Amino acid sequence: MSEISLTERLSPVIQQGRVVAFFAFDIGYEVALEQVGTILTSSPVQPLSRKKQTPNYLQYTYRPQVLPLGEIEAFGGLRGDILATIFDFGAVSISYHWSLADAEAKLTLDDLPGISQRIFDFNLEDHARKQVESLMARIRPAITRPELSALVEDYYVFVLERFETPMKADELLNGHSDTLAQILQFDTDELSRSQRNDALSKAISYYERDLVLIDWNASIVYDSDYVDTLNVLELLNVELLEARYMDAQLDKRIKNYEKLSQKQAAWSLPLSIPYRQSINELAELRIESSVLAERVDNCLKLIGDLYLARVYSAASEQFYMPTWDASISRKLDIIGNLYQILTDRVNSSQAQTLELIIIILIAIEIFLSLFHR
Repeated sequence: MSEISLTERLSPVIQQGRVVAFFAFDIGYEVALEQVGTILTSSPVQPLSRKKQTPNYLQYTYRPQVLPLGEIEAFGGLRGDILATIFDFGAVSISYHWSLADAEAKLTLDDLPGISQRIFDFNLEDHARKQVESLMARIRPAITRPELSALVEDYYVFVLERFETPMKADELLNGHSDTLAQILQFDTDELSRSQRNDALSKAISYYERDLVLIDWNASIVYDSDYVDTLNVLELLNVELLEARYMDAQLDKRIKNYEKLSQKQAAWSLPLSIPYRQSINELAELRIESSVLAERVDNCLKLIGDLYLARVYSAASEQFYMPTWDASISRKLDIIGNLYQILTDRVNSSQAQTLELIIIILIAIEIFLSLFHR
């Protein structure tokens, strides 16, 4: 057997790595990060590094606050740490970190599909929600309009920092594609070629020895300097949650106001506004949705950083972010049309009322002129 074929057959031993699970929640309209820092012992997210020549002005607009929440029970021999990342636009990301180096025995790449499947089946969502509820109770004074949404968005990242035998990205991708695809799909069975190719379709490298594979519910990061990539993926998971949240809120409001728009406007006094509350709510909803979308989009500036921009773009495509954005934009247009319909009906009702008053006044004037003759 040749040395090349033996290398391809043997599974590389993981010297350093970790598994990260993100769970994103919406907890309110806004969070005052400065106030959070006075309530709890937290620290801001580290600025972007310049390993890949990142311009130093491309950073977080408002750096999220990171808070350690303790440890989680050992899972498969791995020690787990829990962190909370609090964003100013009213979102929290609960993350679980397991160090692969803490395993009782050395792990190989072939061990990860089984680990990924077990972690995915571990059902951490309920545990993460309890963590958020406890956190909200502690930072409630810093939250504007606190309310925990029922929605949650999860995402998993498998970080491979180093192998015992150094390996280039092409060697890893070409020699172990089946295993990498299984990790991304949380599956231990052999995948079809089409499914494998689809899972590995978003592959990004900067140096010869780094690789990012992005799928819809998980990513693999082969890089010793992975923190920036991890932060971008966490932020995108939060952005997806906020997109789902806005879409659900708009759906709910549209159903309510569609019924209202089908009702005929009653006669109203010249200075009264029959749909005053609904019109104000529609206007406020449009403003709040637009402001939230702007704050989420502007949370992290990546223009000029080609590597992280490629990671962000690939993940956005896998998360169907353009589709969500188009849906939200379309529903905001519907909200705008409903607003216009209600205001037009108010104007029409007031105009008709004024016309009726004028007719009544003219009739009274004619009657009085006839009576005085």
